Amino acid sequence: MSSKRNFINLIGYMAYRAVFISIFSLLSVAAFAEDNYYQFNKIAHLNHSEGEPSQWLQLVTHPNNIQQYFVINKTGQMYLVDNMQNPHPVLDLNANNLKESSSIKLTSIELHPNFALKGQLGYRVFYTAHLEVLDEKSRTKRLQERSDELILKFDAVITEWKFSSDDYQKVDLSTKREILRIAVPDHTMTIKQMSFSPYAKSWNDNFGLLYIALNGQENWQKPLYSGVLLRINPAKFGLRSFTIPNDNPYLKESKIKDEIYLLGGQNIKQFIWPNKNNENILLSHHHNDNHLLSLTNGQNDWRNGAPKQMIYQSDKAIEYVLLYRGSNLSYLRNKLLLLRQKNQKWFIESLAVTPSVYDNTLKENKPQQEWQLPSQQLTSSSEVTFSINRDGEVLILDKTAGMIFQMYQNSSGDNTLVEEQVTTSEIQTSSTNSLYIVFILMTAIGVVFYFFKRNKFSAKAVVRKQFAHIELSESELQIGLYQRHQSSTDTIIDIVDITNCKVKLNNQTINVINQKAGHGFNDAKEQDLRNILTKEQVDKMVDGKVRQVNLLITDINEKYYTVCLYMRKGSDRVTKKTYSVVIDDLVNWCWLIATKVNPDETGNRKKKPAIPSESSIDLAEQRQNQKPLHDQAAAIRSITHDALKTPHGEELELTNEQSVTQEDKEDVNLAEPLEQNNVNSNTIDTELVDALEKLVNLKQEGFLTQEEFTKAKENLMRSLFEKSKK
Repeated sequence: MSSKRNFINLIGYMAYRAVFISIFSLLSVAAFAEDNYYQFNKIAHLNHSEGEPSQWLQLVTHPNNIQQYFVINKTGQMYLVDNMQNPHPVLDLNANNLKESSSIKLTSIELHPNFALKGQLGYRVFYTAHLEVLDEKSRTKRLQERSDELILKFDAVITEWKFSSDDYQKVDLSTKREILRIAVPDHTMTIKQMSFSPYAKSWNDNFGLLYIALNGQENWQKPLYSGVLLRINPAKFGLRSFTIPNDNPYLKESKIKDEIYLLGGQNIKQFIWPNKNNENILLSHHHNDNHLLSLTNGQNDWRNGAPKQMIYQSDKAIEYVLLYRGSNLSYLRNKLLLLRQKNQKWFIESLAVTPSVYDNTLKENKPQQEWQLPSQQLTSSSEVTFSINRDGEVLILDKTAGMIFQMYQNSSGDNTLVEEQVTTSEIQTSSTNSLYIVFILMTAIGVVFYFFKRNKFSAKAVVRKQFAHIELSESELQIGLYQRHQSSTDTIIDIVDITNCKVKLNNQTINVINQKAGHGFNDAKEQDLRNILTKEQVDKMVDGKVRQVNLLITDINEKYYTVCLYMRKGSDRVTKKTYSVVIDDLVNWCWLIATKVNPDETGNRKKKPAIPSESSIDLAEQRQNQKPLHDQAAAIRSITHDALKTPHGEELELTNEQSVTQEDKEDVNLAEPLEQNNVNSNTIDTELVDALEKLVNLKQEGFLTQEEFTKAKENLMRSLFEKSKK
């Protein structure tokens, strides 16, 4: 029978391989034919005064509201665009400017990582960078290079602000706090960008560190003006408006400012983090007459030489770089998108994030042209920049016309970006591609149906897709999630970030904990939960029946994590812990999470057992796994049969009153059996207690029959009674 099953699986696997190769080939053809079909849609118009040239500069999306955008212009104003309505002014830096002869020039904006997290440090906080005439009376810490050759005329200033309310309609001007001033020699040397690492979490050491790009020029050899990245912690510390991370690379260099993270970048246009698994930064900069995309770990000095590790090098300008992490343009995911202008037309190209230069050994990494932006909407005289919305989709800001566009993939094949008329051959190609797609869908449905039938009741397949273990940190502020057979934490979640917790039995929700009224936890809810789980335990595990207990956790970012605490199919238990242990652990987790998520709706627990640590769990499992359960059952069966014979060799007959009832399944509590046999509980032998617990466990797991369980129990009770009389 096993050989036949293996043969069927082998045939199915070979069929799957053949179909997969066919689908991959057809998808490649279809992707090649369809990859340039995109829509370019206007989503907002930033109105400005008629006849006055627009000065729009940067677009930032609200991290939690896809309908809200913040946009700034060069003349010092910040606007809120809400639900595609006309922009609403929220901040004007020149409104209270006492220097009427010179206006403030806004150059960059950045939101705090906790901008949308209520109750967290940094909530509703953002930062602006602007250029103004040198203010010698300012008491804010100023960075500058001192030399007789330098005439410092301007200040590049970073300021912290906070919105007055959750609707973001107005900035509270009383929260204004200057972080840093950098004295610069001319108006072209500005803070081009400020950013926090998008991958740093609240428990990481580099969380909340602000990276600042100050562009420079080749002829400025002073370190601060050579084109640098600065790295600071903008949080106030005592009398200091910011602090310097203790792992900044130039702390021991007396001639280089401690705040500097990278040197010699020259004209820095932009920087991004291309990979969440390391701290490398990708710089887009103009260096020694070349336009480069260079990688740095923050310890590079490029004043006397070009970067050694580059993604791309070109003699033509790169206006903007974006790492695409959205889903609409699926085949471009995790690629760099380059915005460039050629022959007075705007193009978007894609580029793999692959270093192309190591120790001056060149490996070509050429960008691929994806589409041409329509010239009737983006003219050659327009200033254009990229941005992303909350979901990681591409937004394009026409700074000149004040228009916001979004890129969409067009499944219908109607390419609004292509200006030429569609020829007959293109129509035929489109029809052929439609047939390919239909064939692919039919084939894919067949493959999915085959594997669904094959894996429908595969318990191990289900467990492998979910987290297998959950653990509380020593600080009791975080929980760690582990994958199956892994000893290191895969995911760490702050308990305060949990917004919803569901207990599921066989994929049916039996308890919910969230911030809504009535969704806390108390003793009554605990008893209801235990009753449901215990009732499931009574049901017989026939062949093919699946018993599964899951904990489904959702965080503030609407990401959910499923932990499979218990999985059993028939007589085969896939997970380690027994059902009774899982119930206790599950109740403990419900109490812990409820006290953090909804304390007002959570009662006081009468008895609060601690969440078992990893060491105690290991010790319990070691005791349980010292000997296979079927071997333990065989030993008990043999001893019980021999011990319960009469002097004449006949087996004792048991009455109906001695048969197993529901209470036998809860014999871990020995109060009632001991009272029936008139045994003082203070004389109970520890070994007999452990034996009775083991006996109940064997019965629950199906290793002992009803009759064997009854005889073994009576034998233990009789031994206990005899021992108490000695």
